[in-house]
Order: sequence, then structure tokens, then C-alpha cells
Amino acid sequence: MDGQRKLYIPEQLYRKMLNHCREERPLEACGLLIGVGEQVVSAYATDNEYRSPVLYKVDDRQLLQVVEEAHSRKQDIVAIYHSHVRSAPIPSQTDIKQATWPEAFYLIVSLAYRNPQVRAWRIVDKQVTEHPVVIQRGATGDWHDLRQAVRAAEQMRQREMQNREAT
Repeated sequence: MDGQRKLYIPEQLYRKMLNHCREERPLEACGLLIGVGEQVVSAYATDNEYRSPVLYKVDDRQLLQVVEEAHSRKQDIVAIYHSHVRSAPIPSQTDIKQATWPEAFYLIVSLAYRNPQVRAWRIVDKQVTEHPVVIQRGATGDWHDLRQAVRAAEQMRQREMQNREAT
């Protein structure tokens, strides 16, 4: 294990991330962790554009929103997380091919075991190295569920369209 860098996650955000992954099962869940350096301060549950049990892609609009929010706070995407529903928390060949953020950790949550297993990886030029995950006991952070925001906005749009048609 390459111990040069560690990923620090507040316990509250870690638990919410695990819950997000469980909620999406049998599909792969995905989301973004932002902060400074190796320290996560906010987490964003996003929609998996592929809606697949074996592939993930963070919704493009949600990714753009998170990048803009992070930059406005002088923060970065520290990690990209996704779940493996039936396999170990090790990057698949597809995960490695799709890794386009060399500065970020790739966090994989495996739901294949009784208790979820979580491991962090750096993937740079298809080279994979594992890094320790440090759960900061009792620490909190900002949790944002963009899945709900998207659903609520869509419901509001639908109501507005229905109201227009009714008048």
C-alpha cells in the first residue's frame, strides 16, 4: 500500500456515503467528495447516468454543479466514489480505463460482504496505487443529495407544465 497520501473523511459523511450506496443497490451508486488536499469537507450523492449494476458515470450536470461549488469555496474534488454491488472494492479494468481525474482518489464501496468494505485508490496513467482511508471519528461535514434536488426540480417542472396546460 502506497502510504504517501491518506484520504481523511469525517465519520458522518462516511456513514451517509455508505447509506447512499445501499439505497442504490442493485445499481452502482456514485458521488463526489470535495475538500482541500486530502481532507474531505463535503459530500455529494449524485445520479449514476448509466443506471447500471456494473458501470457508473456521474451525471454531467451534477458534476458541473459540484465543480463550480468547489471552486467557489477554493476547494477541489478530493475523491470520486462508487459502489461495487457484487465484487471486491478493487478497481475493475473499466474503472481504470474511465479514470480521468488523476488528482483525485477513487473510493470504492463494496456491498458484496456483510459489512461494506471501502478502499481508496489513485489511478494515474492506468497505474493503480492503494491509499489508506482515515475515518475521522465524531467529525461532521456537509452532505448534499443532488439526486433529491434533481427529482424535486423535475417534479416542479412537471407541475408547472400541468398548470400551464390547465389554464
